[in-house]
Amino acid sequence: MPGIDPPDRVLLVEGESDVHVVHHLRRRQDAPIPSFQIEGKGTLGKVLDATGPEIKVSGRKAVGILVDANDSLTERWQDLSNRCRAENIDLPPQPITTGTILEAVDGRPRIGIWLMPDNESPGELEDFVRTMIPTDDPVWPRSEGYVDRIPVPDRRFRPGKILRAKLYAWLATRENPGRIGAAIGAGDLRVDGVLGSTFATWLRSLFA
Repeated sequence: MPGIDPPDRVLLVEGESDVHVVHHLRRRQDAPIPSFQIEGKGTLGKVLDATGPEIKVSGRKAVGILVDANDSLTERWQDLSNRCRAENIDLPPQPITTGTILEAVDGRPRIGIWLMPDNESPGELEDFVRTMIPTDDPVWPRSEGYVDRIPVPDRRFRPGKILRAKLYAWLATRENPGRIGAAIGAGDLRVDGVLGSTFATWLRSLFA
C-alpha cells in the first residue's frame, strides 16, 4: 500500500479501487514483484497532470502509469503521448499489448504505461477484473442474469457500465461485499489467468 515501499519506484493510478487491486494482485504472485509505491491520484486528469512532475523527481528509477482506456483507447493514448511529449519523451504510435515500457535513458527513469483493461480494447478496471473470475464460478451467471433482468427504465447506470453493475452484483456475494481487492486477497479472483499474468509480468519488468 502507499507509504510502505521505496519512493524511487512509483505506479500512478486513478482511484482507490486501482490501488487495492494492484496491491492484492502483487501480494498473491508466486514469483516476487519488486517493491514500488502505488499512488492513487483520484482522477484521470490528476494522473495526467502528475506524469511530468513524477518523471522529474530526483532519484526516481521507474514511473508506471495505469489508467482506464474508457470509451476510446486511441484518445487515451493520445492524452498520454501529449503529456510525455511535453517532457521530450516519444511514446510508440500505439500501446504495446503486453504493457508499454520505455527504458531509462539520459538520467530519465524507466517509464511504463498500462491502459485498462488490456492495452488494446476500450474499457476499465472492471473489465480487467472480470477476466479473473473463475470460469466455473456458480454465482457469476446469476449475477449477470440479475442485472440483465432489470428493466431498462429502472437502471441507474449508463449502458456502457453494465459489466461494472454485474461485477458489483457478484462482489455483493463475497465475504467482504463490494471490495475487489478483498476478493483477490481471499482467493475468489484468480491472479494466474492470461491477462492477470501479463499484467504481473509488466509490473515485474517495469520495477526490476
